[in-house]
Amino acid sequence: MNSTSPQPQKNTDVPNRRRSSDRRGRTDRRRAKCALESPRIPSWEEQRAQHITRGVFCIMALLYFNIGEGPRADGWFSISGINVIFLCYGVFISVTLMAARRRLHSPLRWRIAMWVDLSSISCAILADTLVLSPGFLVFLMVILGNGMRYGMRVFAEAVIGSFACALLALGLRLSEYLDVLSVGTAFSSLFFIIFVLYSYSLMSRLESRKRRLENERNRDELTGLLNRRALFERAAHFFDNRSSRQTAAVLFFDLDGFKEVNDTHGHHTGDRVLSEIGGIMSRIVRDSDLVARYGGDEFVMVLSNADIDAGRAVAQRLQQKVQEWSAQNKIGLSLSIGIGQTPGHGNDLNTIIQHVDQAMYQGRNDIGRGGIRLAPLAAES
Repeated sequence: MNSTSPQPQKNTDVPNRRRSSDRRGRTDRRRAKCALESPRIPSWEEQRAQHITRGVFCIMALLYFNIGEGPRADGWFSISGINVIFLCYGVFISVTLMAARRRLHSPLRWRIAMWVDLSSISCAILADTLVLSPGFLVFLMVILGNGMRYGMRVFAEAVIGSFACALLALGLRLSEYLDVLSVGTAFSSLFFIIFVLYSYSLMSRLESRKRRLENERNRDELTGLLNRRALFERAAHFFDNRSSRQTAAVLFFDLDGFKEVNDTHGHHTGDRVLSEIGGIMSRIVRDSDLVARYGGDEFVMVLSNADIDAGRAVAQRLQQKVQEWSAQNKIGLSLSIGIGQTPGHGNDLNTIIQHVDQAMYQGRNDIGRGGIRLAPLAAES
């Protein structure tokens, strides 16, 4: 009994635990930083409101240039030219609105739409017979609208893009602006710039604080993964917006031998094990996937655009990584894994997990710990 005592491992493992704890702290900080910098995903209601606002501005622009005394467009664009531009803009708004309904998270679409906004405003400013065009105020709406919805990176891009487009319009109509330049217009322009920079600074602080709160609310403190509540929230969003042709693999993990680790080495080592395993899982998934600590020593993955075969490949890779880590740290652990997919095993996460959980425990009874079990389809049950 004494020869198999784990006490020497405890003593020799103390420096390693200290170094691992340091690494875990740095890893947690990196995860928190990534969570703060990543673009937030606005809800369907938010994106719909933004598109409605775009539509209102599009209609107002058409009315502005076509109603009133005399032509409102001259020089760079004729009335017919500006009408074509804003009619095309209206079609673009409709297309992106339908795209947002199908898929909320699309940073590329958000940026394209923002630059189309800026381009349309620039055309309106160049076409306007008024030198001090109302279009300059619309730049501010674009900056605030994108910054409040999509996070600081998009906010910064909107600020830079608006300033660049405004300077371009000013440069192309420089001679006209020099004719009307006054102390009042100069100070108005200066106040506009100060207001934009102040808004950016204020939004940066608010967004940073909001992201920290969201991160604390959604993350498991020990592993840095999503917690169970956040998993179901994001999975509901994922399944609601999933195309009927898309599949998603769901993997349910149970950490075999974890109770023995706690009993033998203590809960501090058990915490370290959960943190390290969570780190392995977070490094193996894509940005579009979900990985969460489900509870205790159980974990769940949702792999987007993946079928059973892809899920099995990830499961095998994870088993290998955990086996290597276990051997390196002289801790006896393995993963029992159940795999299912949508729509074959259900159209919501809870239903799929029920099938996968049953398959995992059936697999443990059939082939023991550390196995991979595929959930049978309804016809196979």
